[in-house]
Amino acid sequence: MALLLPFMLGDERYGLKLTDIQEVIEEAVPHYLPAAPAEIIAAVNVHGRILPVLDLPLFLGFPPANLSDRMIVLAQRDFPMVLAVDQLEPLLSVDLEQTILTQSDAPQDCISGVLNWQGQMISLLDLEQLHKAVQENCFVPGGGHGSARTDRR
Repeated sequence: MALLLPFMLGDERYGLKLTDIQEVIEEAVPHYLPAAPAEIIAAVNVHGRILPVLDLPLFLGFPPANLSDRMIVLAQRDFPMVLAVDQLEPLLSVDLEQTILTQSDAPQDCISGVLNWQGQMISLLDLEQLHKAVQENCFVPGGGHGSARTDRR
């Protein structure tokens, strides 16, 4: 059994293993970055570290929505990032052995598998794929998503 933090992106439910999460923050003061790609909506101070905030719904191609005031700080040292999502849900204790593994050729498909939890489908976010996609599209000159951002809040 593993603990999973589910969250909504549009009408779809995604999840991250609790071991991939450093913490969930609330009411962080966003510092907007005017020259950042559209998907990097701000930077926030997390215990003295300035981390970029990725608008995950926008990055994965979901329509604009109201983002939650609560954000997910990733635990990976090689991927220091905060994820803004539409809505966080309560933790679940799940059997990840029931996960259906997926494979996709889509470059922005950052899903490692799909879990059927009590009749609800939860797509498990693949942080390795997400890290690679963010590096290629947001932080590399000439990346596909490097357009100037517009204020959505």
